Amino acid sequence: MKPHLALRCTEVPHHIKVEYLHIIKNNDISSQQSTQKQQSKSDNNDKIDELKIENANKALVRFFVCCGIPFSVVDSPFFIDFTKSLCYGYEPPKRTTLSNRHLNAEIATITLKIEEELRNSTNLTLG
Repeated sequence: MKPHLALRCTEVPHHIKVEYLHIIKNNDISSQQSTQKQQSKSDNNDKIDELKIENANKALVRFFVCCGIPFSVVDSPFFIDFTKSLCYGYEPPKRTTLSNRHLNAEIATITLKIEEELRNSTNLTLG
């Protein structure tokens, strides 16, 4: 419901939309921190740093969106083999996680950057 109100609903007031954008962004960060704590408990040499996983997931979302690649490709065994050949410790997110949580977090981040830039701008003209 929160992603719907923040990203898709046209009838929600602007201040509520911005508030939910912040909530989505903060939920993504807190879930990544809890994942990091769980991974630090299990000492496995195949694990990679949480920051690298976060950066890889962001890059993966941008790659899929900008190139128009369906998110279902993430669940393909060939794609999984490809990512394992690059870094065995990286486990790509499932397509639902990628297309929901990670995509929504990236949209929220970009929307907040646009909002901040517009708020700090003066003398704008639509062309």
